[in-house]
Amino acid sequence: MLTYRNISWECQNLIEGFDCSDEISVELFLKEQAFMLHHLRSAVTRLYFDENQNLVGYFALYNDHVHVFANQMTKYGWNLPEGLDLFPAVKLHYLGVDRKYRNRGYGEYLLGEVVELVEDIAKTSGCNFLTIEALPNAVEFYAKYGFQIRSRQSGKGEFYHMVLKLDELEE
Repeated sequence: MLTYRNISWECQNLIEGFDCSDEISVELFLKEQAFMLHHLRSAVTRLYFDENQNLVGYFALYNDHVHVFANQMTKYGWNLPEGLDLFPAVKLHYLGVDRKYRNRGYGEYLLGEVVELVEDIAKTSGCNFLTIEALPNAVEFYAKYGFQIRSRQSGKGEFYHMVLKLDELEE
C-alpha cells in the first residue's frame, strides 16, 4: 500500500509541501523539529509515500515510560507486577496525514505500522505501553483502537494523555 523511509534532507521539498494546517502542531513538528530530533537520535520519524512518491503521512516515535499507581491497575484492569510502578513505553510523538489523503484509511494504516514496530521493540528490549498525547479531535480515533485516557492537559494547547497496554492487543 505505502512505502516508507526515514526522514532525511533529500525529502525536504516534499516535507515543505505537507499540509496538515488544520492540526498545525502536527505540520510544524514535521517541518521544524523532526529532522533535528531524528539526527540527534532523540526521536525517529518515518515518512510514508504512495506509489507516485507523494508524501501521504508520517509518524515520530521516542522512548517513554508510564507511571502506574495501584488504583490505576484496578481501574483499567491491568495485570502488572506488584511492587513496580514505572513501566517502559514508546511514545507516538506525532502522527499526521496530509489533508489531500484523508479519509482513505491511511491514519489507520500508519497506526498499524506504529503498533507493529512497538510490538517488535517489546520483544527485543521490553515495552509494556504505547503512549500518546492526543489532540482533542483525535481522541475518538485512538480510543477506537483501545487507547485509554489517563488525563487531560490544557494550557498552551489542550491534549489528552492516552495509553495502550500492549498485551491487550488482539493477535
